[in-house]
Order: sequence, then structure tokens, then C-alpha cells
Amino acid sequence: MSLRDLAGTKKTRRLYRRVLTGREVRRMRKRGYDAEREIVAMLREAGFKAVRIPVSAPSNEPLPDVFAVRGDRIVAVEVKSQEDYAYFKRRQVVKLHHFLEIHGLYPKRMALLAAKFKWSGWSFMIAERLQDYSVKRGEGLRFEDFLRVCEK
Repeated sequence: MSLRDLAGTKKTRRLYRRVLTGREVRRMRKRGYDAEREIVAMLREAGFKAVRIPVSAPSNEPLPDVFAVRGDRIVAVEVKSQEDYAYFKRRQVVKLHHFLEIHGLYPKRMALLAAKFKWSGWSFMIAERLQDYSVKRGEGLRFEDFLRVCEK
């Protein structure tokens, strides 16, 4: 469910019990924006050339939240900022893989799911298959583990 769905029309609102206020929507977007900027800084510090792609609305274009390049490797990253549980829809994973296919010049390509959890930091998961993924607090790879995988 997107933020647009939660804050959407009266018909949409009847389907869900909770309706977000404009202030809550802005706070959630800012939290996501801050997480994207943080992951870009982490990747740059690790030697990647990283860029955040600011897309304000869901689109059909295969654009990740962040992508990074180091040597012959390109990494497309989908970022979520949640409290306990992050859910990545299959559609988002497919977009990451399409983005990587476009950049076939790089022999090493990786689709990465990054979840920032309040009070407990980051968890990462490499999306090798086109499916839904979920990451709970404390699950997945740490950033150092992800970097080790990149070295291979």
C-alpha cells in the first residue's frame, strides 16, 4: 500500500481503518528521503560512486531509489525506512532488475534491498529472484557483510 493509497480518496479510505494526515505523510516521506541520503553517504564512504534518484511519484520507469558503481560492479538499491518490518513488492524488485539489464555494460550487477529500522540501524538483502521480499528488524545482512559480498 502506498502513501497515496492511505491518503487517497474517500473510497480508498473506507478500505483501510487508518487515514494518514498530511503531516504524517510528509514525515514518512522525509524519513525515506533521509534514509536514501544516508545510504548514499555510506556507499560513497565505502568507495562507491553513488547517486540518489529523486522520483516523487510511483512510475513505470525502472528507476531504483539509489544506484552505485565501483569498478566493474553496479548496484541498484531500493530503500525503505520502517520501525519493525519492511516489505518490498515484487514489482519493485522487477524494476531493479530491469534497471540492471539496461546497464549490461557492467559484468557484475546486484539488486539490493535496504531497510533502515528506527533505533536499530540497517538491514540488507540481495534480491536475486523476482519475488516479494520482507525484512524484519535484526534479519538480513549488515553493511559490512554486503561489502564482503561485493568483493567477491
